[in-house]
Amino acid sequence: MKRIHPILTEIAQVHLNIPTLRRRKSDNLDFYEVSVWAVRSALRAAFDEGVRVNRTRTPARASCFPTPFDGYEIRGMKRLNNCPGSEEEPVSRTIDNCEQVSDHESEFWTLFGHIPGQGLDCIGDFATRKHAEEIFARITGRRYADDPKSITSR
Repeated sequence: MKRIHPILTEIAQVHLNIPTLRRRKSDNLDFYEVSVWAVRSALRAAFDEGVRVNRTRTPARASCFPTPFDGYEIRGMKRLNNCPGSEEEPVSRTIDNCEQVSDHESEFWTLFGHIPGQGLDCIGDFATRKHAEEIFARITGRRYADDPKSITSR
């Protein structure tokens, strides 16, 4: 990332016709008459540069925040019977007395967030897949089917 002084100097040169932002201790070298549209153009360029830099850098995470999710999954689930001796043998992955199943066998859908190096964390259980996908969209700002990091098998 560029330091701020060269960025501001370039904006001043391009938009305001000011060759340098260094103080030169002379009124005719340190003061300029510029149009409002040139000032607007320079301010817009500075704003756009800030937006560009903010998009490309990885923000520093404060140590007080938990590790963010790097992906999401929505899985159909069903509860296992808790009566001793009468439970079915699970045929796939189980999580807290629930079994991951296909959508047509699901009693509910769970939205999971993936934590790097730790695995999945349950975000919530939902009565419909549509509701789970809606919550995903609220969290991420993307549709579930469009997310490259989501597991979309149904």
